Amino acid sequence: MTHQEIYDVLYTESAGRDRDRLDPSRRASFDKAVEILARDPYTELSRPIGAGEQDREIRLTSQIVAEYMVSRGRLLLVVLRIFDDTDILLPEG
Repeated sequence: MTHQEIYDVLYTESAGRDRDRLDPSRRASFDKAVEILARDPYTELSRPIGAGEQDREIRLTSQIVAEYMVSRGRLLLVVLRIFDDTDILLPEG
């Protein structure tokens, strides 16, 4: 079995506050998604933002989008955008 690098996950203060405000169910899904991302921060489901490949964006769950940076074995979650279906002006359907 080959060794798979797992990136250290860090949070900006803002992203950490947003993570800590999640209800238990959403937090469990978020944590699982971050665990998967830490194994492959360049997954094809993410996309680069900005000029380089190290600044990226990914939809972690159906309601959470993350902007993050990858550098030297670290994954820094910079911004979390958390959506709530109760605040939709015009629901689809």
